Amino acid sequence: MKTNNRLLKYTIGNDDKKTVRKFLVHNHFSSSQLHNLKNKGGLIFVNHKQRHFDYKIKPGDEMLIVLNSEEPSDLIEPMKGAVDIVYEDSYLLVVNKPPGIASLPAKAKDNKTMANLVKAYLIGKHENSSIHLVTRLDRNTSGLMVFAKTSYSHSLLDQILHTDKFQKYYLAMVYGHVEPSSGLIDLPIGIDPTAFYMRTIDYKQGKESQTLYETVEKYRDASLMKMKLLTGRTHQIRVHLTAIGHPIIGDDMYSKKVDSRMSRQALHCYELKIVHPVTKTLLNLKAPLPKDMVMLEGVLRGESNG
Repeated sequence: MKTNNRLLKYTIGNDDKKTVRKFLVHNHFSSSQLHNLKNKGGLIFVNHKQRHFDYKIKPGDEMLIVLNSEEPSDLIEPMKGAVDIVYEDSYLLVVNKPPGIASLPAKAKDNKTMANLVKAYLIGKHENSSIHLVTRLDRNTSGLMVFAKTSYSHSLLDQILHTDKFQKYYLAMVYGHVEPSSGLIDLPIGIDPTAFYMRTIDYKQGKESQTLYETVEKYRDASLMKMKLLTGRTHQIRVHLTAIGHPIIGDDMYSKKVDSRMSRQALHCYELKIVHPVTKTLLNLKAPLPKDMVMLEGVLRGESNG
C-alpha cells in the first residue's frame, strides 16, 4: 500500500524481475520516469537500505520508491473558481466540466480554463500542483475529465487510455433517427484542409477512428444517442455523427446551422469506467446531464408529444 502519491511500496514476489531496474520497467515505469527517479531526487530503498537500479532483489524483499518532487509549470496560472469533484484520491482527480470552458489554455489566451481551476484547487490542498491532463473535452462539451496527480500516475493512465480498462461514454442529442439504431462508426479522421481547427473524414491521410453508438430514445425528429469512444481523435464524435448524416444539435461548426434550442453542441461525457492503475479497483463514475441538455430533452419530448 502507498501512504501518499510520492511513495510506492512493493513486496517482491517469486516471479518478479531480479534487479530494481527490470522490476520497475515491468511495473510500467517509463524511461523518463526512471531518469527522473535517478537524476531529480528520487530514492530507492530495499529492506530500509538505499539501493541503485542494478541492485539484485529476491522474493520477500520490501521495496520503497520515493518519487522525485515535481516543479509546477509557470505556464498555467492558478485561478480560483468552482470545481465539481466527482472522484479524488492520491493518484487522480476526476471533475465534471461545465460547458463553455476550455480544458487547457490556448497559447494566445489566458482565460480561465479547467487546468487553471484545478491548479488553484490543488494548491489550496497543499498538493503537487503540476497539471497532468489525461483526458480533455472541447470547450462546449461538458462532462467528466481526468487529471493525474503525478507524472507517474499520468503515465500509468496513459498506458490504459484506449483499452477496456479506460472506457469513455458520451450522451449526444442528434438530428433525425439513426439507422441501424446501434452499430460501429469506423471512419478515418484527418485535419480539414479548409480550416485547420476542424476535422473531416479523410480516407487517404486520416487516422483510424472508431465510435460505438446506440439509440437511447427517439423523439419526433431527433434522437438521444449513447456513444462509446474506441479511439481518441479530436472532435471524433462530432465528425462521425455528421458523417453518417446525424450531426449533434447545436453543433453549428459541423451541422452548418444555428439552432435556437441549444447554444452549444449537445454532447456530454457522462460515464467513465476506469480500472484504477494502482489499486486495480473499478471506478464507475458518472456526471448527470447539465441543465441545458435537460431542457433540450424536455423540448424534444414535448415536440414529439405535441
